Amino acid sequence: MAESKKKCRQYSVEYLKFGFLKSKADIQLPTCILCNIVLSNDFLKPSKLEDHLRRCHPDKIGKDLKFFQTLKEKYEKRPTVHSMFSSTSESNDDGLRASYNISLLIAKSEKPHTIGEQLILPAVEEVSKTILKICLVDFIIK
Repeated sequence: MAESKKKCRQYSVEYLKFGFLKSKADIQLPTCILCNIVLSNDFLKPSKLEDHLRRCHPDKIGKDLKFFQTLKEKYEKRPTVHSMFSSTSESNDDGLRASYNISLLIAKSEKPHTIGEQLILPAVEEVSKTILKICLVDFIIK
């Protein structure tokens, strides 16, 4: 018996007129820039993309390509959690600083190292303060 090969469609730039981009996770999957839903490869038919636009975003029907290009630019420039943590070299230094502060809390308690179990919440709070400070500053600047 011959195996049937499933047709795998390729993304086309013309799909932007329906509000779809390539998925960042898998370039063969379409992502709606209006609702951030990643659809299966079967949806890479213009009729199905248009159907999604008609069903889920009826107010966007008839918008020109320039509207969707503007949305695409905003979509690509938006900050993500990954970019917030990896975009600055300071995040590595702050991670080490947070680790040091946690170790210092354990040492100051003058108890066995098992006291770390009782210090988990203050330690997590210290990590959050140290790391998120940078993320919030970067987010506000951008």
